[in-house]
Amino acid sequence: MADLKNVNGRVSRGAQQVKAGLQDTRDAAGHAAQHAAPGLETLARVGYASKGVVYFTVGFLALGVALGRGGRTTDTRGALSQLQDLPGGSALLFVLAVGLVGYALWQLIRAVLDPERQGTAAKGLVKRAGYLLSAGVNLTLAVFTAGLAASGSAPQGNGSETQAAGTVLNLPGGQLLLGLVGVGLLGLAGSQLYTAYGAKFMKRMRFTDVQGRVRDLLIRTGQVGIASRGVLMLIIGVFALLAAWSGQASRTVGISEALTWLRSQPSGNLLLGVVAAGTLCYGVWCAVQARYRRIRIQDAA
Repeated sequence: MADLKNVNGRVSRGAQQVKAGLQDTRDAAGHAAQHAAPGLETLARVGYASKGVVYFTVGFLALGVALGRGGRTTDTRGALSQLQDLPGGSALLFVLAVGLVGYALWQLIRAVLDPERQGTAAKGLVKRAGYLLSAGVNLTLAVFTAGLAASGSAPQGNGSETQAAGTVLNLPGGQLLLGLVGVGLLGLAGSQLYTAYGAKFMKRMRFTDVQGRVRDLLIRTGQVGIASRGVLMLIIGVFALLAAWSGQASRTVGISEALTWLRSQPSGNLLLGVVAAGTLCYGVWCAVQARYRRIRIQDAA
């Protein structure tokens, strides 16, 4: 019995030491974030602005298609390729690459240090996992952008959604995994539509010097933009579920294909035009966040 008590005591002390070590690690990371807060906050704001430029371009190009001005719908990488063709395009892309890295870092801080106090309950953990996924996606897009700026052409080895889905389907339990991705996208779409409807995003904004009609216009812009992104995520999620059910990676779609699918429906140009205008508004909203969003890196300790 005494031996058992000794073992339990050692286990308890070991658990306390592990917990203390984890807390020390988190505190150290939080203090580092506090020390670098001004620079990280600026980088995060540049990140929001960079994201805004990309989505504004996606929406602008899609709107041109809907209005019969030619061209084609595209995704974020296609939009960056279009920006490359502008005068000074390479310099612009290098700035965007830095900004996207900043946005990825901000999402990583939100996931790991939890400055917005999402907590460790199920809902909070799901949100933080989403931030972590966003960090990876935007870091990948930043690498693509830098490579495009350096070479003048799209880097090799950047697969499409179909290739990514094919990789997932080839894994053990691949259909289930791809189905979970689809369910996650539907959950994200629902969250964005709910956020847009109730303007829930306003708790993260600080419109201290904006009042009246301008403030109302900015809020409506955010609602329309986030709702349009939710619609695109809904379409992409449904097609991911169909691909998982059939085991056919070719049934997956990305932003470009989702916009094209909208155009193929009855009154397709109208549907495309509405979602394209909304995507353009989302780009504007990202720029608004660059200026007015509360970014609490200094609260990460």
